[in-house]
Amino acid sequence: MTIQHAQRPRAPLEVPSPGGEGRGGVEDKGTGRRRRTCSQSWRSIMQPQPASIMVLLCSLLSLLLTLAGTQALQCYSFEHSFHGPFDLSSIRMSIVDCVEGQEACLEAVTSLSTGYRNSITLVKKGCSYGPGSGEMMSGGDSLPPDFTLVRRCHDDLCNRQIENHESVPNLSPAPNPPELSGIECWACVSSTPEGCELHNSHKVKCHGGQSVCFQGHGFLALENFSSPVYMRTCHEPACTFTGAATHWSDNYLKGTCCKGDLCNNISNVPKTQSSNPAPSGVARLPSGAPRLPAVPLLLAIPFLFLV
Repeated sequence: MTIQHAQRPRAPLEVPSPGGEGRGGVEDKGTGRRRRTCSQSWRSIMQPQPASIMVLLCSLLSLLLTLAGTQALQCYSFEHSFHGPFDLSSIRMSIVDCVEGQEACLEAVTSLSTGYRNSITLVKKGCSYGPGSGEMMSGGDSLPPDFTLVRRCHDDLCNRQIENHESVPNLSPAPNPPELSGIECWACVSSTPEGCELHNSHKVKCHGGQSVCFQGHGFLALENFSSPVYMRTCHEPACTFTGAATHWSDNYLKGTCCKGDLCNNISNVPKTQSSNPAPSGVARLPSGAPRLPAVPLLLAIPFLFLV
């Protein structure tokens, strides 16, 4: 007896309709749904959809912007005090990366003069928190003459515009008309007491209107950079200064005035032993010199404008 096996009916061959594969694959006649062919699946992997490309591009752009935003601003860094004219053109300055919050490069100069061709000048460069730029030169009633220039910029290594003493105007102009008061005083300015002793000072004939001699000390300051200052010079009889403090520049000077030729001759160097020491803050005048009251003197430099 011959046994015949029943043959399973074959499924009809699925032939994609014209254009059907491009619209989502072939139709499953059992379910009525379309399913992807192998070629469609491969193309979907190798050719991402436009939406996926846009997401990828946006992610890359965001990453680049983040990296650019975290790159620190770079500025030249320099601090020094000069006695007389300065020139920075041959100085190789260090470069620093600014910390968070320091959004500008700073360069500033402040100069204080006796008015008789002696000056001390501070120059500072570096990173800065505060905004604003400007300059100020003291008027005729603010003695001794002074000048301050502050400049801020926001590009890498942009703080090399103040390079020499041409940034500072002449603080020792000849009087016009050329009148003298008839008084002679010692003149000097230094960052050390010894630098303003009499052997480092010179005699000057005071300009008209300056009929007393001055001697004092204090400091010059640009942000967190400061230097002591000691001075002798001629002064007006009122022996006072004018000005207003600012948050980025604070130059302070106090001392005494005396009447008589070369009366501002007290040593700045404290004596190690003294049989009758003077009270703190009181200057000893030479014998016979008329005494004027010691007046605290504040010299601070305001800016004419801010940018």
